[in-house]
Amino acid sequence: MKKLFLALSLLIPVLVSGQSQKAKSNGLITRKSTYSVNETMAKVEQTLKDIGIPIFAKFDHGKNAEEAGLEMKPAQVIVFGSPKVGTNLMIANPSISIELPLKIAVWEDKEGNVRVEFPDMMQLAARYGMESNPIINNMQTLLEKIVSKATNM
Repeated sequence: MKKLFLALSLLIPVLVSGQSQKAKSNGLITRKSTYSVNETMAKVEQTLKDIGIPIFAKFDHGKNAEEAGLEMKPAQVIVFGSPKVGTNLMIANPSISIELPLKIAVWEDKEGNVRVEFPDMMQLAARYGMESNPIINNMQTLLEKIVSKATNM
């Protein structure tokens, strides 16, 4: 029995870290928000406006689901970016255009927690061979700043 307990205690961290790695492999960073989906998204929008970044679109997937007769927890996505910045990345590698403009998703999980997700720009850069492009670091810093202000975390 002691051996079984010891084996399990050694195995659990490996399983948990494996799940953690798997969660990170989707190329997104997830943060928890202290606000509702609507409040969090409003804060994202206001932060973008305050720093002068154009908003191209906003999708309310929860509302769209309701209009289609389906039930879904609240979920919204905002699409934004600076053509001056994004265009430079696309000039360097046109394939990255599928990833741009940037997006932030705000959604409620099954337990009622509000989550905010955004691209991990370093993983994205690696996918397109752009790890040394300084714009990538700036975009990551910007995304972190926007989400930090919107989530109060």
